[in-house]
Amino acid sequence: MNTLSKLIFILCVLLLTVTPKLLPAQGTGAGDVSDVATHMHEHLSKITEIKTQIIMGDLAGVDEPATWLAEHESVTGLPDSFAPYVELMRNYAHQVVAAEDLDSAAVAVSDMARTCGNCHLVNEISVGFDDDRMPADWSDITTHMQRHQWAADRLWEGLIGPSDLAWVQGTDMLVDVPLRPTDMVDEWTANDDFVAIDEIARRVHLLGGRGTNTRTPDARGKLYGEMLGLCADCHSMLKRGPGR
Repeated sequence: MNTLSKLIFILCVLLLTVTPKLLPAQGTGAGDVSDVATHMHEHLSKITEIKTQIIMGDLAGVDEPATWLAEHESVTGLPDSFAPYVELMRNYAHQVVAAEDLDSAAVAVSDMARTCGNCHLVNEISVGFDDDRMPADWSDITTHMQRHQWAADRLWEGLIGPSDLAWVQGTDMLVDVPLRPTDMVDEWTANDDFVAIDEIARRVHLLGGRGTNTRTPDARGKLYGEMLGLCADCHSMLKRGPGR
């Protein structure tokens, strides 16, 4: 089995189906393949952890994974064509560490996901994710929010892949299933809070509509960053959401 074939096998085992087509392999010996695969998986794991902490509304929780991304050493054998994207990732990780609010952190991690996608695109790497079955189309609030989270996950994959299919699946779901603030707040919620949550719900629905006509990675990254910030703001106000 040659070097690139081993790399393909290892990445598949790591829950991503990554198939290099014309991936440059300068300086990558047989002994380096496992390190490169592990390095890529660690990047994805840390970026996803940052995204998850932001969705939960936990700004302090992004510090550890973002610091790791900003300061860790690159492994030996990483293809030269990855270098500019690794540097961009470090810069965005520093922005996450320095972020003073969830919205700023959301924009930076969205830029990270877009950078991953651009690297995959330039290096002609096809990335596939585990199949995540769409939640049932029921009217209860739990299922409703599961469908909303499913849509957000598809947008994330659309950026990292990059995948037009995943992106369209996510935006179609947001358009089809708008948030209902009356299902999320208690009857004694202060009027100002209700108005704010209602505005967040309206903006998320509008972003879904805008996303259906958003084609470029930069535009998609900007839209996703805005939506991620809205998710964080809503969960922070409600004091509930994923992990709460």
